Amino acid sequence: MQTISVRRTLAQLARQPLYWAGLAALLALGYAYAMGTSAVGVDDLAIATYQQGGGFLRQSRITEWLVQALTGLLAYQRFWPEFWAAVCLALAGTGLAAVVYTAAARTPTAGGALLLAGGGLLFPFHAEAFAYSNLCITGLGMLLAVAALAAGWPFVAGGRRTAAAPAACVLLALSVGCYESLAQVWLALLFVLLLTLAAFAPRRSVGAFWWLPAALRGVLLLAAALVVRGALAGALRLALGVTGADGAAARTIYWGQRGGLLPALQIFVREFLGCYGTLALVVPAIALLDLACAALIVWAAVRRHGNGCGLLAAALITAQFSMGILQGTGSQMARASQCFAVFVPYVLWLVLATARPRRVLAGAVAALLLGAEAFSLNATFAADRARWQYERGLLADTAAALDALDPGGALPVVFSGTVTLPDAVSGRLPAQHPAYKAAWVLSVTLGAPMGDLYAHEEVNKSVINWAQSAFGTHAQMYLLMDEIGRPCAQPTADQQAAGDALAAGRSPGVSAQDGYLLVVF
Repeated sequence: MQTISVRRTLAQLARQPLYWAGLAALLALGYAYAMGTSAVGVDDLAIATYQQGGGFLRQSRITEWLVQALTGLLAYQRFWPEFWAAVCLALAGTGLAAVVYTAAARTPTAGGALLLAGGGLLFPFHAEAFAYSNLCITGLGMLLAVAALAAGWPFVAGGRRTAAAPAACVLLALSVGCYESLAQVWLALLFVLLLTLAAFAPRRSVGAFWWLPAALRGVLLLAAALVVRGALAGALRLALGVTGADGAAARTIYWGQRGGLLPALQIFVREFLGCYGTLALVVPAIALLDLACAALIVWAAVRRHGNGCGLLAAALITAQFSMGILQGTGSQMARASQCFAVFVPYVLWLVLATARPRRVLAGAVAALLLGAEAFSLNATFAADRARWQYERGLLADTAAALDALDPGGALPVVFSGTVTLPDAVSGRLPAQHPAYKAAWVLSVTLGAPMGDLYAHEEVNKSVINWAQSAFGTHAQMYLLMDEIGRPCAQPTADQQAAGDALAAGRSPGVSAQDGYLLVVF
């Protein structure tokens, strides 16, 4: 197995102004709208709970905690979270292109590198993550993961230069310290590199399992990184006096919570088919994922290159769903699917690089992918902004009604009830929609659950509903009112309980009660 170095390839890319101009254009195309607008969503106003309250450290998100402590970039604000995340994604894509071209022993082209970097930059699910201001950290996480791959490859390959392994381990620990799903990105990157080496080596020049020791060392490096992350998080928690366990990971692993292995497997299969089958009809990111999986399977079957390409293709596909497999859910959250941003453009690059079609055809296919991604990415950003404008309007109307009853804002305010977002805002497809009908037929055929069909996942969640119960209190609701410029005094526990009891039988509106104001959504 060859030991690779990406410095030369990076230098070659650095001397290609067309590449950098194209990458800057794609960054603007994908993120200019998001940077120029804003939307308050779930967790956006809760940065103090996670930062000063120890939430990040309880979840071992050491890098997230560190970045916020040093820069404050993860707090809700316009422009900066999306800007620096997009820049990190662009640099991560550049690093990935350098690694891939080095492994393929090819001189990088501006078009091919733009497909790899731009395809990762514009992948639509980034907007689902960035609906949470603090999850803009995933851009940095992907950059750190690519850096860890470049630094750790000599160790993974089993070469002599193993001195870089500790540096790679630290980089990977910092990557996973941004968000847990970055571990899945590492697996995707690992198998991307191995498959590239196999695909561009001479036909049947190595055995089918040559890659297995390298894959095991890659997994070992990830395990070591998780240990380092845990140790650093523990040290920080001890130094800062943060106590308590998050427990989120234990709650989201369901294999032992569903009445036995067989029922758990049945639920897993149904959820998998539902997520990656029916949702592909309405969620472009999943459709692109499905197409990429199918393309890679066909490529491996038709090309018959040997060198373990078929096994590596299967491993790479499996890596995309590894989090869902671990959890036993059959699916994974859109905001935790950064690995798809590596996988989808890479598969297209691999097919084009090995098939070598005419340049015009290759360019057209690449442009089609980038255009589809950019459209869906911006549509998701726009949906989040539309959701917030609707909820901001409700809050503004509430503020006006409160001012009419209590111009001085002295009385405490009890908030109760729930908001129902309109289909046009929530992204829910009505039952009469053609895509909904097609999804229903597919769900029945596959035996998968149907339920409501949403074009988006994270951005359709009401921040008002979340704010009334987040962290077991109504505190976030009062931060929302602060955000729109109408601070409200908080009620006593007895007043909240009395208000909740009254709200159960009332229509939405604002009313004066004994010593407090009641808002019913």
